Parts: sequence; C-alpha cells; structure tokens
Amino acid sequence: MGFAFRISRNMKVSRQISNQKFCADELRTLDADRYLIALFQPRQIRRYAIALAAWNIELSRARPHSGEQTLGLIRLQWHRDALNEIKEGRPRHHPVIEELAFAHDAGKVDTDRLENIINARERDINPAPVKSVDELENYARATGGALHAELWRNTPVEKVAEDVGTGYALIGIARSELINSARGRPWLPEPIVHNLKLIIERGITLGAKTAPTGYRAAMAPAILINAYAKRAKRAGFDYTSPTMQAPDPNRTLRMIMAKLLRKI
Repeated sequence: MGFAFRISRNMKVSRQISNQKFCADELRTLDADRYLIALFQPRQIRRYAIALAAWNIELSRARPHSGEQTLGLIRLQWHRDALNEIKEGRPRHHPVIEELAFAHDAGKVDTDRLENIINARERDINPAPVKSVDELENYARATGGALHAELWRNTPVEKVAEDVGTGYALIGIARSELINSARGRPWLPEPIVHNLKLIIERGITLGAKTAPTGYRAAMAPAILINAYAKRAKRAGFDYTSPTMQAPDPNRTLRMIMAKLLRKI
C-alpha cells in the first residue's frame, strides 16, 4: 500500500511540474509582458500569477479567426464548465485548468470572480467596436483589471491592483489596434482610434497609484504602462506606427531597476 501511494504521489507531483512548465512556456512565448510581470510577483504567489495569465491566454482564444460568434460562445461556455468542475473538485485534464484548480484549492482564486471575467469576455465575440472610452475602460476593468485584482484578492491593494491592471489592459488594446483591425475585429471607432492620446493618458492615470511596503509588487504592470506610454508619445499616438506596436526592448531592465529602487 505504501509503495503504491508513493507511486501515485510521485505521478501527481510530476504532473504538477509538467503543468507549471506548460503554463510558463505558453506565457513566455505568447504574452512575454505578463510573464515578466508574473516573475516580479512575490515568490509565494508567483505560481498563481503565471496560472492566471496563462488562463487569460486561453480565454483570448475563444474568438475564432473566422469571427463565428456561436463558436466563440461555445468556447467560453467550455471555460464556465471547467470552473464548475474545479469547484466540484474534479478539474478536467488540461494543464492550465489543473493549475487554476491548484490555485483554487490553495484559496488563491475565486471561481465566481473568474466566471465574471469569462462573462466580460463575451464582448470579444461582438464584432462591433466599442462606442466610447468609458465602455472600453469598463471592458478593460472587467478583464485585465479583474485578473490582476484576483492575484491580490483580500489584501490592502486589491483596488489598486484592479486600477493598475485596467490601465495596462487599456494600453494593450491601443497598441494592438492595428492587428485587431487586420483581423476584422477593430476595438476602437473612428473618433477614438485617431485620438489614442485619451486612452494612453487614462492608462497612465490608472497606473499612477501607490502601494505600501510589502505590496509594491502589485504595481509591476505600471512600470510597463509608463514605458509603453512614452513609446506611444514618440509615435505620435499613431496606432499604425511600429514604435507603438513593438514590445519595449528594455522592459526587463526597467523591471529590474524598479525592483532595486523598491518601486515594486
């Protein structure tokens, strides 16, 4: 019995390591900025940060390139069902879902709040651009803001984390508008797309928060907000500019310096 137990335990540990590697590899390859943000979170929540960010990638895949709305809704429902199975203690065999289940079992994520993020993601399926900056910010808050807030749930900086995550999401939408338009899914209507300064400045404002000692890592997205805001300004807030779209080549150095200066 003891030998069989050890075999089972070793297999479980091996699977967990494999799941962690899968999530980290996916994040590093497909969302290097959030991977960097996750690495600069405290060691005790770093694994959960990577799991949440990898889950965010999975949600972003819900909208098919064909634009077929029904298929997208089916994919989002798949994620709702997966959350219910996590609550029931029988997560489906998928590396990201299993890592999310690990975070849930450790009391680090609330599946009801994650379901709210899925609900907000239904806006991804709608092919029509948003109608205002306020609508765009509401979407960013319900997705990127909620995602970062979940990592700092039940701490003094939960609201700050939500604001900073929202600002980071706004900057990201502005930077990716050219790609989204090419895919037939522009986020921004004409009056806004030619005045990205409004969105960038709102992102800066949301990122200009402070956090007390012990919680400063919640401000990590703000370091990238400021870096991309400066690049946007140099690009004249032109969403077609390569300067605006390209990743910040100095992002790792910026994060290291921010850590040394105790900003995060």
